[in-house]
Amino acid sequence: MYSLKKELYTQRLNRFNLAFKRQIPDRVPILFMSEMWPVHHCGLSSSDVLKNPLLYFEAFEKTFSEIYVDGLYSLGNLWIESLFEAFNNTGSYVLTDGIVNYEERNSYYMDVSDYDSLIKDPLKFMLNEFFPKKFEILSYGDSRSAHALNEAFEAYHDHRQKSIHLFKQTENVLGIPVLARTIASFGPDILQEFFRGFQGVITDINRYPELFLEASRVLTSCITEMKMKIYNTPEDGHCVMIPLHLGTYLKPKDFETFYLPFLIQVLEIYTRADYTVCLFLENDWTPYLDYFEAFPKGKIFGIFEYGNLYEIKKRVGDYLCIGGGMPISQLAYGTEAQCIDTAKRVIDECAPGGGFIFTTDKLMLSLEDGRFENIRAVHEFVHDYGKY
Repeated sequence: MYSLKKELYTQRLNRFNLAFKRQIPDRVPILFMSEMWPVHHCGLSSSDVLKNPLLYFEAFEKTFSEIYVDGLYSLGNLWIESLFEAFNNTGSYVLTDGIVNYEERNSYYMDVSDYDSLIKDPLKFMLNEFFPKKFEILSYGDSRSAHALNEAFEAYHDHRQKSIHLFKQTENVLGIPVLARTIASFGPDILQEFFRGFQGVITDINRYPELFLEASRVLTSCITEMKMKIYNTPEDGHCVMIPLHLGTYLKPKDFETFYLPFLIQVLEIYTRADYTVCLFLENDWTPYLDYFEAFPKGKIFGIFEYGNLYEIKKRVGDYLCIGGGMPISQLAYGTEAQCIDTAKRVIDECAPGGGFIFTTDKLMLSLEDGRFENIRAVHEFVHDYGKY
């Protein structure tokens, strides 16, 4: 039984890797993108699963015995509840109706005056200045801070060990590759998401452009180096996942100056080391497609949230593997026939020539993001119709 699952796993992973190289596999790979959908589908408690990631396997085992997939975007267990409990959760993460959210309220504790410290030594700044502002208990500098750090480390270590076990179970027992081996980011998005907030970075781009540029350069190098130490086996055929956030909210001129150079920088670092990079292109990237000509040659996979995927593949399919096509809104509210019609059109338009992966346009977070019957019908159809 194990050898059969191992063979199935290898076939599926090879299918993705041929697509990543913009080649033609035996069939169009089907990628399942979700966080809590399998958990809700199986009637499990979101809170219980987030406390113990091993419970995800129960959800995966049931869900993917009913729905065909070639691979998972990620495990979905990004929230380490016990870690933030150790810091009294002053980081503004919340669990609402089983969905993990990040609140902007009081989340950004870096001032413009902090840029020099950040640029000089990003890790030292984060450890000694930023985190004590973000998590009050770390500002005490006494046994309470030490105890919180110890608890947080133990929580992280426990979560990581369970996640590694979940990876192995999913891949070895179910024969399903989990593509994302680590989640990464780079300068401008890191500044926006973790340090300055959207309003802050827009202000900085206009008032303190040199500080923003230098901090973006330093952070891109620092965080990428760190991520390559965490995931140091690019030859295993999996991905570094990089969601893209700030870029499409910038004017073209600002995009060219304050975002594109660092996107190119991080892609060059990873592709030179033979990593596969998965870009989740949030928002509509259609006005920015011409910039993709500057992408380095390598294994780059782009999942598009919006836009005409057929036109996108025609314009940039020579620079990256294209993914997407199935609107979760239709999976949630359409009929089976309507969903299959959409899937057929997407395959007809985007599959020829290879370099295409069938998936949804967005992550499925809650059960309302897609009806089970529609998802199952679409995946069965694509599995059969998507043969080359």
